[in-house]
Amino acid sequence: MKFACILITNLALASERRKNIELNDNQLVIFHEENKVKTVIENSLDSRTFFPKLTLKEASYKHPHAVFISADKIYYKQLLNSVADQLLLISPLIEINDQISSNRNCIYMSLSGLEKMYKTYKILEGHILKSIPKDLEVRIGVSNEKFTSHIAATIAPPNKTINIKKDSKEFLNDLSIDFLPINSTLKEKLYELGINTLGKAASLKPSHLQAQFGITGKVIWELANGIDKTNLKPYIKKFSVTENLVFERPISAMSILTAGIETIVNRAFLNPYISNRYVRLAKLNINMTNNHTWSKTIVFKEPVKCTKKAIFAINTALNNTILSEEIEEISMTFSAISNESGKQQSMLKSVRSQDQLRETILQLSKRLRVKPPIYKIKEIEPWSRIPERRQALVDFEI
Repeated sequence: MKFACILITNLALASERRKNIELNDNQLVIFHEENKVKTVIENSLDSRTFFPKLTLKEASYKHPHAVFISADKIYYKQLLNSVADQLLLISPLIEINDQISSNRNCIYMSLSGLEKMYKTYKILEGHILKSIPKDLEVRIGVSNEKFTSHIAATIAPPNKTINIKKDSKEFLNDLSIDFLPINSTLKEKLYELGINTLGKAASLKPSHLQAQFGITGKVIWELANGIDKTNLKPYIKKFSVTENLVFERPISAMSILTAGIETIVNRAFLNPYISNRYVRLAKLNINMTNNHTWSKTIVFKEPVKCTKKAIFAINTALNNTILSEEIEEISMTFSAISNESGKQQSMLKSVRSQDQLRETILQLSKRLRVKPPIYKIKEIEPWSRIPERRQALVDFEI
């Protein structure tokens, strides 16, 4: 199988500049907190003097005039998913590998069968790059294995491709063991043993590495030899509709919040993906002053199809809610959208029609002396842009 790894190296920076265009001319440092330690994950400064994994305190000391922003991982993931949705139009099999805290966000794509649609890889590469927003910096690696394709993408120039046409082992031979997906302690031990390249690791017997590192030793040997049998974990588009509203000035009155919610609900239900369909979930996100946020997920008791019922259910869920700070912005995401209400409108009628259908099939089976090939259409992914994914034929059980 042929893989393409599409590595996005400035996901956080591009996301923040999308949210606030006034940041375009600023030096930005994006950080996140893990185990009470704040570290840098992306920056727009000179990479020769400024490295990811620098602590926020160190970064503040070195670059006091930069704008420091706490990572908005949910927003970054939404942008990554939107890119994946576009790439699904090229290949039906892709996998998202979102590692926002380590700036290793990538999308793997299966290229199997695409050679029949595109005469050359150069044409396919053009379609991939056109599918990705221009403000995102991507590097693409192509190989027969996921591991090798990821390394190729890592060392590729911005918005360019490295296509591994030769033997993967030969390509990996002189590369550092730092490319191995193992922790720093194990890498230090490899260096202590004089194993500093993938070629040296590949030249050893797997039993020697396994004796030193256990089952991980076998993985090290296989990857160093270009052996990677892992398959893609298919990304399935989770359809949702999001609307937001920014208030002209911070508000505190519940009546204004209610009016704002009504506005975005009405706007969302005009979206063609929701229109005349049923919604089961709604998530309200509120951004308050001092960068504080508040959210609430509303599960509708019965799936709703009209705005009045949705607004009533949301307002009911917000009864007795007290927010300690003024509100600057609200957004709402609607999901679990389907064509079916989830309600059994006429149980007796349904039972009768099912019994009649089963009786007819039984009579037909007796006449033919075999079970007739009768199927029913089952909705799988009604929102998919690929027609074959929307429904599937399944056996009708008698």
